[in-house]
Amino acid sequence: MSSPSSHALEITRLHFRYQGRGPNDPGFELQLPSLTLARGEEMLLIGRSGCGKSTLLQLIAGLVDPNSGTVHVGGQDIHALKGAARDRFRGRTVGMVFQTFNLLQGFSAMENVLVALLMSDVPKAQWADRAQSLLRSLGIERLDARAEELSVGQQQRVAVARALACRPTLVLADEPTASLDPENAVNAVRVLRDACREQGAALLVVSHDPSLEAHFARKERLDELMKRRAAHDSTREGASA
Repeated sequence: MSSPSSHALEITRLHFRYQGRGPNDPGFELQLPSLTLARGEEMLLIGRSGCGKSTLLQLIAGLVDPNSGTVHVGGQDIHALKGAARDRFRGRTVGMVFQTFNLLQGFSAMENVLVALLMSDVPKAQWADRAQSLLRSLGIERLDARAEELSVGQQQRVAVARALACRPTLVLADEPTASLDPENAVNAVRVLRDACREQGAALLVVSHDPSLEAHFARKERLDELMKRRAAHDSTREGASA
């Protein structure tokens, strides 16, 4: 069972190693001594391409298991849950916005949001009102338009609505502006931040784009977090020598 927590996200001694598949795929190792995000807080995590940012989000969402360490979302150790229980928890607690949006082609904007509500605690009788309200608050009026009929900017807004449909504790955004031109990228960041604030969700954005830093009060760099771990280990080894 989850316990009450002031944190939307709390990572402790997280370690994940990807072995790679040959000389052209050397793999990588991800180690974070700690990382916390308060409920309703927003943070930008910057890192170069290939450094493990997307893997970190998968670890947080419970889509990948770590070698060691813990990830608590809203006080619940997500990796302590197994199978369908983890899937249900993720669906109700974690919203995700992907780089390519991952909307269901052939489905309408409305249907893309309704699909997310299948895993929610929102009563079924309220699903349609919830989906319509979110989409319209984000400027989507053509609720019956298929995903492929929408502009890139509109698709991003539908993806944000889908991520927030279940009233999540935490929203994870993986390179949310990578597919957008600079003007639409600025609008996309504003839409994402405003929507999370309105819904009371914490927001963690990972990106390799330093231009996003101007939009976030809290910024972290993944390589610096890793260096802190290396420095900590070095100090501990020296003390025990």
